[in-house]
Amino acid sequence: MTIGEIIYSKRKALGLTLEAVGQAVGVSKATVSRWESGDIRHMRRDKIQALSNLLGIEPALFIMTSEIITQSERELIEAYRAADDRARADALATLKSHAKAESPSTS
Repeated sequence: MTIGEIIYSKRKALGLTLEAVGQAVGVSKATVSRWESGDIRHMRRDKIQALSNLLGIEPALFIMTSEIITQSERELIEAYRAADDRARADALATLKSHAKAESPSTS
């Protein structure tokens, strides 16, 4: 599900119009419509926070679904969140050991 789809479905579930969301967040209904289309590249942090509060979603979703992280990074995050505590610890240890092995020596 894209961030636009999440915004749309949360808005609909709460029975809010584009105009109501726009007024609550301080933007036009056309801007909310663009966000629902997935155009969030230029969203200001204060708007992300206001929209997140209004719709009850995590602000981190805006980062996870934007161009800031790659698809592989998204998949890692999703797998990490789905794993139990032991698997998370093992995965983190493995990644850290590989990162250390590939980093240049400081000696």
